[in-house]
Amino acid sequence: MRTGKIIIVDDNEFVLKTLRVILAREFKTVLTVQVPTLLPALLRENDVDVVLLDMNFGTGKQTGGEGLFWLDRIRECLNPPEVVLITAFGDVELAVASLKKGAADFVIKPWNNDKLVTTVVEAWEKRNTAFRQTIAGNGAEPIMSDGMDMVKHFLDFFLKKYAAAYGKPFPSLAREAREMLSGRLLAGNIFVVELSVERAILLNNGEELTEDDFLFDDLGSVSSASLTLDDIEKQFIQRVLAEKRGNLTLAALQLNISRQTLYNKLKKYDL
Repeated sequence: MRTGKIIIVDDNEFVLKTLRVILAREFKTVLTVQVPTLLPALLRENDVDVVLLDMNFGTGKQTGGEGLFWLDRIRECLNPPEVVLITAFGDVELAVASLKKGAADFVIKPWNNDKLVTTVVEAWEKRNTAFRQTIAGNGAEPIMSDGMDMVKHFLDFFLKKYAAAYGKPFPSLAREAREMLSGRLLAGNIFVVELSVERAILLNNGEELTEDDFLFDDLGSVSSASLTLDDIEKQFIQRVLAEKRGNLTLAALQLNISRQTLYNKLKKYDL
């Protein structure tokens, strides 16, 4: 089963239940909502891989305008998910318009289950391939979605730590900034990344940090030894344990894992 996170948005409850059953066989996390206005909150953590989005909401609406509107809003997000639009009306012009706006694909109701699954899987693969290529371009080993989560948690840990330390608002990271920091993190520059995050937060008061907010020239050279995901996880756990002064319950909460899982990881890494 793939570890991706899928969100289905459709105002038809039966459609939602059907799609959830179909896609839950392929993906670990499948969420359903009936109104697209919930999307901004659901996408805030930048951990969604694919949004399967209906193009028409409300009785009698058939233009697809709402779908195109929300497609634009999704694509404006930091690290946006891939979008597969779904409609009951096989309008070729509408399909072309959605693809030009950045949709990964277009599915017409009634759908073929195998075709629909293939379409969503291809969208998921497209997003993960793009991320791995970005990381590889920064000199680090490619990683899968679990690795993406690990790197994201490490970066967010630094952001929260220094935002709290300096009484600043917890900032978001622009996509380019997150990709750049992820590459440096995987290249073995954990200490350098932490220092750059601390300085960026100290010198900025905005809600979002961009790539230009991070300076590395005087923070040391790039490490020649890239890290494995196990290396990153071990160091992440060590940092959190130190911050929580050895309190395993608080550390597990910070790491978003169960206490038993934390015990297992402590044993695995001989901590």
